Amino acid sequence: MVTPEAQPARSTAPPAAATRPSANTPHHARTPAATAAGRAFAASVLLGLLALASTIVVVARLVESWRVAPGPASHAISFLGQRLSYPTANGGAIVVTALAGLGLLMAAAAGWRAARELLAYRAFRRIIATRSPRALDGAWLIEDDRPLAFCAGLLRPRVYVSTAAIGLLHPPALGAVLAHERQHARRHDPLRLVCCRILVAALFFIPRVSRLAQRQQALAELGADEAAMLSRGGDGSALANAMLSLSRAGGTDAPAIDPERVDHLLGERIRWCLPLTVCFGATVALSVLIALSLLAGQAAAGTATLAPPFLSGQPCVSVLAIIPAAAAVATWSFGRARRAPRPVASRR
Repeated sequence: MVTPEAQPARSTAPPAAATRPSANTPHHARTPAATAAGRAFAASVLLGLLALASTIVVVARLVESWRVAPGPASHAISFLGQRLSYPTANGGAIVVTALAGLGLLMAAAAGWRAARELLAYRAFRRIIATRSPRALDGAWLIEDDRPLAFCAGLLRPRVYVSTAAIGLLHPPALGAVLAHERQHARRHDPLRLVCCRILVAALFFIPRVSRLAQRQQALAELGADEAAMLSRGGDGSALANAMLSLSRAGGTDAPAIDPERVDHLLGERIRWCLPLTVCFGATVALSVLIALSLLAGQAAAGTATLAPPFLSGQPCVSVLAIIPAAAAVATWSFGRARRAPRPVASRR
């Protein structure tokens, strides 16, 4: 399973001894779940490109429709003895400005999520470095009293196994778990899921868009399960036993077992459905965003100035207005820092 942040693919089954599949096992075969996961990721990529195109179009229309004058503006009002300039715009310019604001919010949300994922992954690497990782037959063994097995890494994903997992599972179960995690690494599932989460953050205004990332994660797990089954000759009992062992050993800290995965391991037919309604809704919304910006931009006209007389003529008044705003921001930041929970030392 892939974790919520950039620490990808935490499995519901903890591995240990590195038991490799036989050379005759077609573990690289493209399974139905892997095909569905690939289609979900392709849909995410297309939506991401469409979102990027819509942002570029609306910002370009904003630049085209507004004229910025460096000197004082002719449109001004008197307020408390001060002459205040203000921008003027027709309906088209207002629409383009609103759409451009939405596009910039999309870009900011995507950038914020990407920064969070990167920081989380860097923190994960620092934690892993304290667990004395060492190579173990294609995986990395880490010191931990919890039975863990996961795939982590954005550009070069690796499989990690905890020492507690080494003594928990019998060899067939361990081999199935390692095959599961190697499939995550082979398909770069951690990076795929990070990209999906960034897309979901950018499309925050689309209802139920989070289902796209949730389904991508579920299909990635099902695809890895199929690879594990192929490594055991089509038998899913070894991986199922590993999942149950992890659930019992992990207690309340163990991740919940997905019923869909259990049914799949028991031979039930799974519907490889994608969130088509969400994808269609996002496509329509982004297309409307582009169309509105193009249509409104044809008649949009607005003027503004970079040198408002109020600011250039009365700089001391500007400073007096900035001081309380800066004090409010500093007070809010200090209060938030005090309310933040203190970090708890991780268990070894």
